Amino acid sequence: MRATRQSTHRLSANPHLPHLLTANEFFVRLTAHARQHAGARLDRWWSETLTTKRYRTITADGHGLWSVADVTVGFFLEADTGTEPLSRVVAKLDRYAQLIRRGGPRYPVLFWLASEQREEHLHRRLGGDVPCATATHGTNPAGAVWLPAGATGRVALTDLPSDHGPPVADNPNYDDGVFVV
Repeated sequence: MRATRQSTHRLSANPHLPHLLTANEFFVRLTAHARQHAGARLDRWWSETLTTKRYRTITADGHGLWSVADVTVGFFLEADTGTEPLSRVVAKLDRYAQLIRRGGPRYPVLFWLASEQREEHLHRRLGGDVPCATATHGTNPAGAVWLPAGATGRVALTDLPSDHGPPVADNPNYDDGVFVV
């Protein structure tokens, strides 16, 4: 009992708990959507730890492969709770650009934001070589809620550009040249 109480206290006192819950909620919402819609499925849900281990140079809050019918889109998640300055949020894109240059996948970076105001302010700063899109926590990430950088209309996750990249050593999507889910 004592060990359980200590473990519970340690988890609840973790200053990163709101961020972790936000990232997990994103994937839980995709999973719930897939259970209610035939043909939709979350093929991959990697935590921040596993994503960092597999991709080495990026520290995404998660990575996934989302499929609807015969379309599969890979993505990296940046779950934003509004605590970091936007300049730091945008600076994260440099590492994704490095991953792409090394032959890694060209997946959209999804910024899931705490408010519409923060989303609007972030869009003023987005651009460059990395595909990215934004939506807010109050939306269903499986819906047509994603606003790509430079666009004026929202699209579904499966409408975002996604390239799994070539079968090179730095790309964990492949095992002996074969794409793995």
